[in-house]
Amino acid sequence: MRLIQTREHLLESLQATLGAIEKRHTSPILENVLLRIEGKQSFWRGTDLELEIATHAPIMDGVAGEITLPARKLADICKSLPAESIVNLDVQDDKRARVTSGRSRFELATLPASEFPDLDDIGEVQNFELPENALKHLLDSASFAMANQDVRYYLNGMLLEVGSEGIRTVATDGHRLVLCFQKLGMPELGQPRQMIIPRKGVLELSRLLRADSQTPVQVQVSQNHLRTKLDNLRFTTKLVDGRYPDYRAAVPGGGQVQVDLDRKAFRDMLNRVAILSNEKFRGVRLTLGDNLLQVQAHNPEQEMASDELDVAYNGNEFSIGFNVTYLLDAVNHLSSDTLQLQCNSPESSALLTDPNDDSIRNVIMPIRL
Repeated sequence: MRLIQTREHLLESLQATLGAIEKRHTSPILENVLLRIEGKQSFWRGTDLELEIATHAPIMDGVAGEITLPARKLADICKSLPAESIVNLDVQDDKRARVTSGRSRFELATLPASEFPDLDDIGEVQNFELPENALKHLLDSASFAMANQDVRYYLNGMLLEVGSEGIRTVATDGHRLVLCFQKLGMPELGQPRQMIIPRKGVLELSRLLRADSQTPVQVQVSQNHLRTKLDNLRFTTKLVDGRYPDYRAAVPGGGQVQVDLDRKAFRDMLNRVAILSNEKFRGVRLTLGDNLLQVQAHNPEQEMASDELDVAYNGNEFSIGFNVTYLLDAVNHLSSDTLQLQCNSPESSALLTDPNDDSIRNVIMPIRL
């Protein structure tokens, strides 16, 4: 088999599939990418048995066949070649892949395509469509709150809830919770359906999506898989087999203490005070007084930081402690100029929202200081 392609188009196909390919795996075939040439098209596929990314692209010329190639080595070779160069990939009877471009020569080991695993058949599916940027917004607005290597394995992922009114994403690590809702009229979906997308699947799908594109993404959901199709790209991930906690019970209904804050000023203040917070617990204390918000931090070296921000507040003095990292994550994932902080007591969770748009809701548990 043979393939002739420009460096840029070859690299684009490779980089799309790399997210599904492990750097080091006990099975060498899973470090490879499957390449199939058919007519004037190249078909690429990478998998780690949990998720799979497949793409196809036109080529300048080629001879039909299929083989698996070391994905990262081939990608590194393409990156090292001059821009706009022509790459010739040739596999002869000895099953060695010879990559040539100009005066550069490379020879790679291959493995037979027959050994490359197929992801399980996803079975009967439910279909719906939404714009590419809407799906990326849903993923990015909540993914930062996913747990990482938690023993409660169902928290190491994101809840996707699909119903007739729209789509909701939910993520929590037990200390904070984020909900993002996108209103999309899809009456054909009927009763809401919940599925848990694993952490790697969320991050890789988000990486492949473009924030500035409204191209419709076709989404297929089966009992155990989620698959998205966009242009020449097909992404498939297994779903987490588990039951997600009742997120609605964790969202406070409203706050007895409410204050609107300038988002950027609040973010900058938190960043300054965080410098002297305890490196382990990252605690900061927020104190609301007469038209003033004060933020303080202390650390074991007896150092202290304090900053103040003018706010519209004339209630009783109120003080509450938070992990500053969780606060900053929430603030950075809101986009408007103003945010609203709602609290009930120093021991109950707080709610951070955009006062003009409640489609994104951040719930943060307080800490004792």
